[in-house]
Amino acid sequence: MEGHLSNGVVVVGEDAKQRFHDSRGYGVPKKGNEIELDPVEAAHLLLRRDINTIDGMDFIQFVSSQKPDFSAHFSTYLDLRFRGFHLTPASTSNNISSANIDFIVYERGTKPPEGVIKYELRVIGERSTIPENELVGECALAIVDEEGELTYFNTTEINPNGKKQFLPPPSHGILLTDKVLLQNPDPIFHKDGFFGQHIPNTPHIQLSLVEAVYLCNCGSLSIDGDVLSQGRNIEGDLFDHRLSVYTALRERGLIPKTGFKFGFDFRVYQDFNTDENMLHSEYLVKVVKSGHIFSTKELSLNVRLAVGVRKRTLFAIVDGSSNIRWVLVERVTP
Repeated sequence: MEGHLSNGVVVVGEDAKQRFHDSRGYGVPKKGNEIELDPVEAAHLLLRRDINTIDGMDFIQFVSSQKPDFSAHFSTYLDLRFRGFHLTPASTSNNISSANIDFIVYERGTKPPEGVIKYELRVIGERSTIPENELVGECALAIVDEEGELTYFNTTEINPNGKKQFLPPPSHGILLTDKVLLQNPDPIFHKDGFFGQHIPNTPHIQLSLVEAVYLCNCGSLSIDGDVLSQGRNIEGDLFDHRLSVYTALRERGLIPKTGFKFGFDFRVYQDFNTDENMLHSEYLVKVVKSGHIFSTKELSLNVRLAVGVRKRTLFAIVDGSSNIRWVLVERVTP
């Protein structure tokens, strides 16, 4: 069977509609038994030798004639077909919700056009970048590395919520360089609210500057000194962004603590009993400024780190106002 290029698609006749579209979900039906194939579909059929040539070109010649990003798209198509999925290139689909989508992937056992959609998929190479405003949304990412291997991520905008809202009775703190010291505070300060950290073998508690500013803003702490200015002097505008995320998490009933040892801004608990019987933290949160450009390695590293400690990666995207977008990124295996 011979295919022919026409305006960027490959047209195949003879019994192509019954053989390729109706039974296996390739292409878009045209007049009679003809179908139009996206180049990745045509390349797959060439590779399988279901099509002999396209305008005289074999598989190697055809793929060599394609655009530079064709290789990543074809690797993805080949991988998902091998896994038993039917998928439709965005160029031939009317079901896409975003211009950034490259494939519609259907649930196993279903196929286009009536099949159940499992993923709206975007394909990118490992050296590509992703602006944060393109990460937000309901789509999956297929990242193709330099050896052609695939890593899949699911991205979802969520509204995280917890079970614990608590403010301790008023206390007084002493501002140190990058901490606030509480001498002999009420035990429930830490036990019920999980604020601060006990200094070993003493009743004293030390707070981070972010915790201290939050408690000052809530009326639960007074300090001799300007703790907000101290935080800004140390971290610049990052302090305000971290403070807005910390505040939002507390207001949602979540308990944020430092995530430094994991390479994140916060580790976040949905609930806890006491620090002696701590529940497992749910999220690792990275604070990201609006306009941030993600590298694929940055995404992969953050997700891998979180999975390695049985947590989930949550990006808090801040724009300098109270508006925060929460984007959950998880590795998936189709």
